[in-house]
Amino acid sequence: MNTLKTSAWLGLVLSAIGVFLKIARVLRQPEWWPFFLYDYIAAAMLVIGAIAVLRGARDGRWLAAGWGFGAAMAYGSFFGHLERWITKTGPDLSFERTMSCSAGTLVAVNAIGLALALWRSSRDTSAAQADRRAWAAAGSER
Repeated sequence: MNTLKTSAWLGLVLSAIGVFLKIARVLRQPEWWPFFLYDYIAAAMLVIGAIAVLRGARDGRWLAAGWGFGAAMAYGSFFGHLERWITKTGPDLSFERTMSCSAGTLVAVNAIGLALALWRSSRDTSAAQADRRAWAAAGSER
């Protein structure tokens, strides 16, 4: 299995888990309307990209966009909670520690998913070059 398909499967699994957790959280504690949409947007981009890749798309544009969007969301959360934990300014330091570890894990997973979506092995690159040559040859025959 190539790195793009690995990233696609990882995106599908984590999107399913993430959407379930987000729905559970919103049912427990409502959020202001634009903020609860961000997680669903990231999950939708991951699912659209994963389905496209698993159906044979050679590039993972939507998949990479979903991973990048997720990394950007977790990045701000991670450093905000980390700062409050390190400077001991948060109201509940055990909560800040837990959130720093959780958000840090999310940043790392999103970075790994993004790297897998963007990284091409030499075999993937040569297959893409062969496709481009075939399209160019088909276009010159007209």
